[in-house]
Amino acid sequence: MSTKNITCDQAIFTSVRTPMGEGYRIIAASRGLRPDEKQAITRSSPSHDALCQSGDEPADQGNDVVAASFYTLPRERLCVALSCTAGAEHTGRGGHRVYTHCVVFDRENFPSCGYNPFVVLRAMVEAGLSVPQLKPPPVLPELNLTIQPLQSEAGRPLQTRTIKAALGGSLPPAWGRAILNSLLLDRSVIVNVPDGWMPITEALLMGVPGPMRQDLSFSAGLRFSVGRSHRLSLSHDEPGVVKSRIAGRSFEYVDPSTDNVPDALDAPDVPTTEWLSFVERHWQHNEIDVLTHRTSRGFANVAPDSRERVGRIYNQTDSIRETDTPVLLEIAEEHLTGPSPDGEADLTADLLGKAQQAIIDRWLYAAWAEVGAQWETICSLWRRSAEARRFTGPLVEKALLVAAAEHPATAAEAALKLVHGVPPATLTEGDNRPIDNVLERLAQWVQNAGDADLERLPSLCQQWRAVRPSCPIVERIQQLCTSPSQP
Repeated sequence: MSTKNITCDQAIFTSVRTPMGEGYRIIAASRGLRPDEKQAITRSSPSHDALCQSGDEPADQGNDVVAASFYTLPRERLCVALSCTAGAEHTGRGGHRVYTHCVVFDRENFPSCGYNPFVVLRAMVEAGLSVPQLKPPPVLPELNLTIQPLQSEAGRPLQTRTIKAALGGSLPPAWGRAILNSLLLDRSVIVNVPDGWMPITEALLMGVPGPMRQDLSFSAGLRFSVGRSHRLSLSHDEPGVVKSRIAGRSFEYVDPSTDNVPDALDAPDVPTTEWLSFVERHWQHNEIDVLTHRTSRGFANVAPDSRERVGRIYNQTDSIRETDTPVLLEIAEEHLTGPSPDGEADLTADLLGKAQQAIIDRWLYAAWAEVGAQWETICSLWRRSAEARRFTGPLVEKALLVAAAEHPATAAEAALKLVHGVPPATLTEGDNRPIDNVLERLAQWVQNAGDADLERLPSLCQQWRAVRPSCPIVERIQQLCTSPSQP
């Protein structure tokens, strides 16, 4: 996906003393922000002592992003907000001033961001928005934000370079699996971890199909507040404080540091699904970049049954090298039963292509005894449809070469089994090419064969005449078999 600029409105929320007043509020915004959007930003933005950690950098030096949030505004626009510290709190309460910069963009631009709010967040940092502006003009300009979701040369997600190994420290993958399961079930989850809120949140978010993320609000690194609650909240609080605050509310509370696991998120009770297995495997191998690339595509359907199909295809694709050839053929048969659902055809094609190549590689130095054990299955697949022949065609060609290396008649017998019962008119030139090659090779061998070598051919020729009565090569072989041996 190439670099793209998206047009955004922006707002700054912090606490400064001005002739207009003091306290936490929106101190500057672009003209495109509507009153109801400003109200929503005000409700969702952190104020004094709302960050889980504070920085010590002076305001004029800029700060690392300490916290972030993402949510939908009224009228369906999306907001990404970064928060940092901006010097000492000026009211005398102690601590650091909290500074939040928000960008607001149309939902239609989210696919260009790889369905990933953290791509937008990193673009905001690149644009200098993490450097506090405590004396901005009251009216901010409209912002053109440069989005770079993917590296074009390798198709790998650029944005995930900072989140490798995010799961495994403060949040083991088994806990991540339980949280992801709840998010996919549209539940709201609060996770209490001591650090790593930003990378853990992104790793969790990348386990959700891209189009579902636009409705999955989150906060990372902000102390939990019922007033600005989100679907996913990662923070750190004193034990039991948040848990008591949400008593009786529809939140699930997760604290991996304790053994008091809520029944709803008890890891052993989380169901085993293809999608969860697919995501967790990438977490365990620290393949967040690959996971992001795979889950950030524009799924046509994100319903549970569709997720399961996609997860199964990815799991099958990644285990091809460890999968026995008979099972690979079963997988191919599974995916050659009809057209793939919308949005899955490219995944199925990739799976079938890799399975095909893996089988061919295994047969590079194989004997016919090994290849012939799968021949009946291959013949059955080949006869099924034109699509199935596109998959099995290279396998047929390789298998017949292996058979011919043992004996030309062995290859002819295998080819006869392949075409038995298939009307010649239904086959293309490409379908017929490996079969014709086998017969030509047999004809060449017959020219120099002795009488003793030809004993198995009369019956074979008769069978070929039955399935290919007008085939010139078969007629030539039969004539050579019945002609007197050359002195």
